[in-house]
Amino acid sequence: MIKDSTVITMDGDGRIFRNGGLLVEDGTIEEVGRSDDVKKRAGRVEMVLGGPHLLVIPGLINTHVHPAQALLRGLVPDDLRLVEWLRDWVWPLQGNFEGDDGVVAAELAALEMLRSGTTTFLATSMHSRYDIEGSIRVFHSSGLRAAIGRQTMDMPDYAMEKGILYPGMIEEREESLASFKRLYSTWNGKDDMVWIWLSPRTPGAVSDDLYREVAELRREYDTGVTMHLAEIGEDLEYFRSRRTTPARFLEELGLTGAKGVFVHCVQFEDEDIAIFARTHTSVSHNPSSNMKLASGIAPISMMLAAGVNVTLGTDGGPSNDSYDMVREMRTAALLQKVGTGDPSSLKVMDVMRMATINGARALGIDDIVGSLERGKRADLVVLNLRRPHLVPRIFGPSNLVYSATGQDVEYVFVDGVPMVEGGLVRTLDEERVLEEAEEHAERLYSRVKGEPWLKYLDQPTFTRLHDLPEHHGSIAPPL
Repeated sequence: MIKDSTVITMDGDGRIFRNGGLLVEDGTIEEVGRSDDVKKRAGRVEMVLGGPHLLVIPGLINTHVHPAQALLRGLVPDDLRLVEWLRDWVWPLQGNFEGDDGVVAAELAALEMLRSGTTTFLATSMHSRYDIEGSIRVFHSSGLRAAIGRQTMDMPDYAMEKGILYPGMIEEREESLASFKRLYSTWNGKDDMVWIWLSPRTPGAVSDDLYREVAELRREYDTGVTMHLAEIGEDLEYFRSRRTTPARFLEELGLTGAKGVFVHCVQFEDEDIAIFARTHTSVSHNPSSNMKLASGIAPISMMLAAGVNVTLGTDGGPSNDSYDMVREMRTAALLQKVGTGDPSSLKVMDVMRMATINGARALGIDDIVGSLERGKRADLVVLNLRRPHLVPRIFGPSNLVYSATGQDVEYVFVDGVPMVEGGLVRTLDEERVLEEAEEHAERLYSRVKGEPWLKYLDQPTFTRLHDLPEHHGSIAPPL
């Protein structure tokens, strides 16, 4: 039981209880409401939390995650545009994963997500190099709900750029599709914790024929599809060369619809927004990544006004440098105000819906998670507001979106089981994960240094991946 706390339900009525509580039994929410009412319903209670300094919210749902990229944080330069960033850095690094690099990265991403209040996420572009099944085992045992997007591809291109994909990232079409089917057979729906999705590469990097096959498989397996879409100007150039728009392109290939989550959608115009609204297709907004890579500002307020289901994602380690959804809510709210010149363009409750119930709706699991309601699974997060940057605590949603970070999370429950207690993750050995992540990043860097593909290592303007300083013993450059 949680009592005497601020509870933000995110239910259809938007109920907020300043002196509220909830009761959980066998992983299900039995009661939520005023604290006195919850106490009356409670019998013998095994665990009790409470106090006016606690803020209770639904578990956060991150709809765009690259788990493998957790291992790349700090290895990739900060000040590059997307195509150069991918071609010269991210793809070569990922293309040199070997052994259990992907599993260690998955543990690091899981640790950070749980610690900062994420209970469910959607992984995009999962490649065979990352040991997908080993990564799924990590997520499942850690207590996270995970939709795993298995990458499919048949071209080494990006938008109008031909043959730029790093050789180590190329997969055969049939093998990627066969892998999806194997993973689906083994894992899909397991314990209501794992779902296997399709994740084709970006338009211009996949043939129309393969996109159509993905659409057919999606219907046959009743699963979801996720991919990057209309992120930068080069993407728009590709669509214009095809005399189409991003959303029309997807609709003609049969890829729009429920459980379709398309990431970024920065270069959207009115027609695209109307198609997504009409077809019930979801957008994953990733503001920190869009800002860092100078991709632009997605027209999120226009999408919401048109009825598009807009969700929130963090993207990956080197494009955001954080998997913290609490921080991402603040970034989303602020960026939209700047982009529109209207401070009311994205309100506090709008952005909270994006991070909770909208995310659940996008994944097709809003009947079990995404809000704190009787009968739903007890996926919930408890934050400690008794901190200087969170006082006074008159209006909990504002404290959460504009003042909090994931470091303020004290407890995380999934299915009513505490995965985080007192800010510490129970399901992962934090010290071991951090130590192994450091070691694997060092070895990955050492392998990549010898790659002839990486000509930039010889450029005098290069400022990040210098030779390892022997006196320093780490991958960071000396100050």
